[in-house]
This record gives sequence, C-alpha cells and structure tokens, in this order.
Amino acid sequence: MAGWENLYRNLAKMSDRAQAHNKEQQIRKGAVGMWKKGIIILSLLACVFIGYPFYSSQNNSQPLKVYVIFQEDEGRVLLEKFKKATGQPYEMIRMSSGEASYHLLSMDKSGIDVVLGGPADLHEQLKNNGKLVRYSSPMRDSIPARYKDKEGFWTGMYMGALAIGVNQKVWRHDPLLASLPLPQQYEDLLRPELKGKIEIPDPETSGTGYTLLASLAQQRGENEAVRLMLALKKQSSSTTFAGITSAQRLAVGDVAAVVNFLGDQLRFANSGYDISSYIPPQAGWEIGAVSVLKNGNNTAAAKKLVDFVLSRDVQTDYMNTAFSFPVLPDIAVHPLLSPVKLENLLATYRFDTAAQHRESLLNKWRSAKEE
Repeated sequence: MAGWENLYRNLAKMSDRAQAHNKEQQIRKGAVGMWKKGIIILSLLACVFIGYPFYSSQNNSQPLKVYVIFQEDEGRVLLEKFKKATGQPYEMIRMSSGEASYHLLSMDKSGIDVVLGGPADLHEQLKNNGKLVRYSSPMRDSIPARYKDKEGFWTGMYMGALAIGVNQKVWRHDPLLASLPLPQQYEDLLRPELKGKIEIPDPETSGTGYTLLASLAQQRGENEAVRLMLALKKQSSSTTFAGITSAQRLAVGDVAAVVNFLGDQLRFANSGYDISSYIPPQAGWEIGAVSVLKNGNNTAAAKKLVDFVLSRDVQTDYMNTAFSFPVLPDIAVHPLLSPVKLENLLATYRFDTAAQHRESLLNKWRSAKEE
C-alpha cells in the first residue's frame, strides 16, 4: 500500500506539475498572442501614418491648371519657381483676356484652378458671374486697397499703363514720317501719313484692347470712345488678337506705331530694339490680378500659388523682368520705368465699371464695325 500511496503521491505531484506547466504554457501563449496582436495593430497604424504623406503626395501630383494672361515665358518662369519651391506640378495654358472670358463664361469651362494675370476687369467679371473663390491671402495685407478686391476675390500682382510705342528706326527711314513729330496722344495716330502703319489690339479678344476702349469710354463717353477706336482701327494694318502681338510686330518693324501696355514695349526696348514709348494724357491702365476659380480641381494648391506670387521675393524678381509697376509700396521699379509720369494716367478709371459695362460696350463696338 505504501508503494501505491507513494506512486499516487508522485502521480499527483506530476499531475500538479503538468497542470502548472499547462497554465504556464497558456499564459505564455496568451502573452505571445497579445504580443502578436499588438505587433499587427502597430503595423496597421504605421501603414496608416506612412500612407498619409503618401496620399498627400499623390494628391499633390495632380497638376495645377493655370490660365496665364501675360507673356508665356514670364508665366513659365513663375510657375517653375513655384514647382521648385513646393513640388507642385502644373499645366500652363496661355490665353488672352478675351479668350479666358469666353472659355470660363460663355463655354462654362471647368477644371481650371487659377487665372494668373490679365486686367482686373476680367477678374471682376468672373467674380460677378460667381466663378471665383473668395481667398484673402495673408500676403495681401501689405498691398494697398486700390490694388485688390475689397471682398477678397482677386488681388493685384502688378500695375501697367497703356502707351503709344514707336519704332524709331522705321519712323526715321519712312519718307512720309521722318519729318513728323512722334505721336504722343491717340489723335496723333490718325495722321494720313500713318495710314496702314499702326496697329491696335482687338477689344473683343485682348484685355489690352478692352482696357483702351473702356478707359476711353470712362473719360469721353461710350459713343466718342467707339468713334475714336473705329478711326484707329481703320488706320491700322490689322487689329491683333493679343496686346503682346502688337509689341512683337512693332519690334521687328512691321508697323511704325502701336497702342498697348508699356511693359510689353519696354520688354523689347530692353532687348535692344529701337522703341520709344509715350503715355498719352488720361491713359488707361491695368491692375494685373490673380484669382482662384471655383470649379477647379486643386483649390489648396491654387491658394498656395496666390501666396507665392504675392510674396515679396517673387514680386521683386517679377518686377525686374516684366517691366511693370509693383503693387507692394517698397519694391523699387525697374530703371526703365523711373522716368514714367504716372500722373498722365486716368486716375478715375474704374475696373468694376469696365467689367459691368463690358458686353454693352462691346456690342456698340461690333455695331459700329458693321456700319
């Protein structure tokens, strides 16, 4: 019996040890299971957090679509700088002001994010038709009120004046023009000796042309403005689709004189072309603006672009290449602009009025051309 009792005791001890071992194994398995679950959860969380910047990067890879209303090479330089600073790819579409208006309003084009440049009356027109997102960039705080929309829909990034540009070489070598004084007001361009030797931009397609027509209308009344524009058109060898085209043709000597923005003329003068510029009395002018479109696909990047082009460093660089007047008060103007007398400009010119009366004024212009 004692042997059995000893055996029983030993078996009981072994059983207790086995149970204890099983419990220990269960505890260990539980701990391992919990550890494995923890690893899985942490891995999932890591994927989420790692995936977040990847998602942002994917979203950032969608091109920012920009209508550029000023010179294509200037737009490309600005957008390349923006891409380098932010990593944001872009798609640039060069358009005249009239083209942009037609695409965005008449054709109801969507998917474009930013309108970069072009006279403020274009941006005012887009605002009035509910096409813009209100965005008051923190950069606009330093810009005077006269250069920005009080409701925050557009902000000026440069200022330009209408001017009469003359190719001095063409003028000197033309026997009918050589003895004449250079034109310094619009009526001087109506001299018979200049027939077929001048050019103006079309107010229906060109923001430059519409600025000329609208500023004349605000200064002299719509009927007189249309009469003068029609007389200038009849003097012209052609009316150009965009204001920059007039400056190009002036530079190469296709025409003797043009009316367009001063900056376009100075651009070629700075490159060595023999061009003189004169701002006529009560000349029209523009605020070249930037705005964010409502039906774009990349609004966050669009706002970043607005901040970028309004920043002091970018503004300073742009004024050195675009030959425009800065909207920030403490940025120096280009030396070629130093002698320009801004008091010649039409101080009462209103961009909102130009936008509101655009269609009625252009209808008068069309009717006059058909008569």
